[in-house]
This record gives sequence, structure tokens and C-alpha cells, in this order.
Amino acid sequence: MDKRLLSLVAMLLVTSMANLTYSQGVYISSAGPVNRSMGGASTAAPISALSAMYWNPASISGMENTELEVGVDLLFAEHNVTSTVGGTTGSTDADPGTFPVPNFAWTHRLQDPRFTFGLGVNSVAGFKTSLPASTTNPVLAPQPTGLGQITSEASFLQIAPVLSMAVTERMSFAAGPLVTTGQIGIEPFVFDSVNGDNTYSSGRATHYHWGGGFQLGTYFLMTPEWQLGASYKSKAWMETFEFTGADENGLPRTLTADIDLPSVLSLGTGYTGFDQWLFAADIRYFDYANADGFGDDATYDGTGKLGGLDWSSVFALALGAQRSVGERLVLRGGYSYNQNPIRESESFFNMASPLIYEHVLSMGGSYKLNEKVAVNVAWSHYFENTRTGAVILPGVGAVPGSSITNRLSADFLSFGIVMKQ
Repeated sequence: MDKRLLSLVAMLLVTSMANLTYSQGVYISSAGPVNRSMGGASTAAPISALSAMYWNPASISGMENTELEVGVDLLFAEHNVTSTVGGTTGSTDADPGTFPVPNFAWTHRLQDPRFTFGLGVNSVAGFKTSLPASTTNPVLAPQPTGLGQITSEASFLQIAPVLSMAVTERMSFAAGPLVTTGQIGIEPFVFDSVNGDNTYSSGRATHYHWGGGFQLGTYFLMTPEWQLGASYKSKAWMETFEFTGADENGLPRTLTADIDLPSVLSLGTGYTGFDQWLFAADIRYFDYANADGFGDDATYDGTGKLGGLDWSSVFALALGAQRSVGERLVLRGGYSYNQNPIRESESFFNMASPLIYEHVLSMGGSYKLNEKVAVNVAWSHYFENTRTGAVILPGVGAVPGSSITNRLSADFLSFGIVMKQ
């Protein structure tokens, strides 16, 4: 890897860690504009370095000798919270903000042609929202009557070196470590005990926290037209997150929480039997129920500390199609369906992480500038979805006659460039 490539990786690391906190969804469903325009389907369709490295590293054995892909995502989200308590109803729009988030992937065929090395640097998970305190929206009334202002920023970046081996002309296997770093900020910080005046502190992570895991993949050419793929990302075992907060007197207070990313199993197929066409389909399983923080019970202990978000493990489906138009232009379209990990009964606990999208429609394309360079663009629309449940308070439980509704929709714009050697 030459100095220019090392410099690019360093720049992407810094930029991603600074701006990733916008990201929508705990596990981002696509990596780069090519993968996004295919609805995220790529476990058995290695048509870009980013998508291959993100969903099935074994498929890089079927790619060009050397490929570098860089992509940037922009998210535009709309989040609204409406609550009713004691006959009073109020509605508040959030301000999630918009930030650029880069992704990077590099693949290189080694001198022994059986082996291909890959390196991915991806924003893999996160969420962000900001709801101002309100005197008309009961749940956002100033503490301790309500929760007051609600803000959240969570960002997880994953560095993934991998080695893929073609064991035969039709089958390859890959393995590699996953190095994860993340930072979280939440206000009010409900994952630790209340202060002496019955209010929650805000919590900002003291530093980027680190964790590790591994990934495995296999890629199989069943026939010249049919491809199969499978991959597994282990849970990202993170160190305990430490946060800085303040007690009721404004004095510093240390807060803690255990939060891991879930394991992910992906199965996919690709078909190229029609001239100039590629079809791909993936099914994935996200094991949130066994990930610390996400899967822990959403119950308060005697100190007012919330145990977790009580998310369910879910399946996701991704479908994509690609059509080559002439020698330079490629058009793509995709659709994905995501089971909702947040049950209606847990709506109150997930105002700071309202990741409730289910249906996503995507489209995009690539244009070859020459034989070695192509530019990519994609757009995704996350259709509006809602979750409604009761307001649940420590020592009280569900407040009779209360309700809270999270409403979310979003759009993604993705841009990128691919360089082949």
C-alpha cells in the first residue's frame, strides 16, 4: 500500500469519526452508492469493492486485480414525536441535521492469484436526533415533570482487513478481524441512576471506545449464471462506555453503559443469465436481542436506571437489479424490507433512537469515464413509519391514558468513484 493510499485511509478515518454521528439505522443497510442503488443486495453479487467488503468479503476473489472505491452518503431525515398525557397533546419536530459520511474499500490480488486482500473502512451504525424541550408536548416538558430536551448522537466505525482465498475456480473463503470504534452522547442519560433531585444527567462519552470481532464469508459459482454467497459478522464486543455528566449541583459525575453491535448473518444469490442484466437477492438476520444495550430489558431499577432498549432480533430482505446500457452507462434499482426491532410497547424508550424504518426504495447508476474510472450516484427513500406506545415512568409504569408516537422518514443521497488497475 503506497503513501497516497495510506494518507487517504487516514483522512477517511478522521472524517468518519468526526461526522458519522448522523447515521440512520443502527446497522446501515448499504455501503456506497453502488450497493445502495441495489437496495443493499450484494452477498453474491460482487459488483463493487465497498459492497463486497461490507456484506461478503469472500466475493472479492471474483473482482479485478486491484480496485479502490470511495463513497459519501448524505442523510436527510424527518423525525416527529407526539405525546398525550392527562388529556394534553403536543407534537414536536426533531432536528437531526445532515452530515457527509465517507466509506472506503480497497481490494488487491496478491502475487499468488489464489489470494486477494481487502481493506474496508465503513460507517456501520449510528443514529442522531435532537428534540427541544417543550411546554406544550408533555413528554418533553422540563425535568422532572417530563424528559426535557432529548438529544442523541451515536457513531460506530469499523475497520475490516480481510484475506480471501479461492480454493477452487468456483469457490472462495474469506476471514478477517473487525475493529470497531464508537462514541455516544445522550441527553437525558437514562441508562444510569437519577440525580438527587430526580432528574437525569446528560451523558457524553469521554473518548472513542473500542471493540473487536470477526467476519467470515464464502462465495460459490454454482453455474456460470448463478452465484451463491454467505457471510457472518460477529457481535462487536465493545469496552464499557464511560460518560461525563453532572449531578443536581452541577458537579462532575461519571456514567457508564454496556453497548455492543449485534451479529449479522447474510445469505444471498445473484443471477446473470439475461444479456446485460444482473439480479441479486439477500436475506439477513440481525441479532439485536443478544447485543448488550439493545437487547436488555427496557425496565427501570430502583434508582431509575433503564436496563436497555429491549429490541427484537429481526430479518431484512434486499432485492436489486442492474442493467448495462451501452459501454459506459449502468442503471440500477433496488428495494429492501426491514423488520422493525422496536415493538410498540417500547416506543417511549426509543425517542432518542427512533430507528423504525421498514420499506426502502433505491435507484442509481454508474458512468465510466474510461476503462479504469467510473463515477457512481444513488438515492434511497425510507418511507414514513410510526410506532405508538404508552408513556412509561420509573416507579409508575405505563401512565393510564397516555401515548407517544414516533414518526420517521428519510432520504439518502450517495456519491462515489471507483478506480481499477
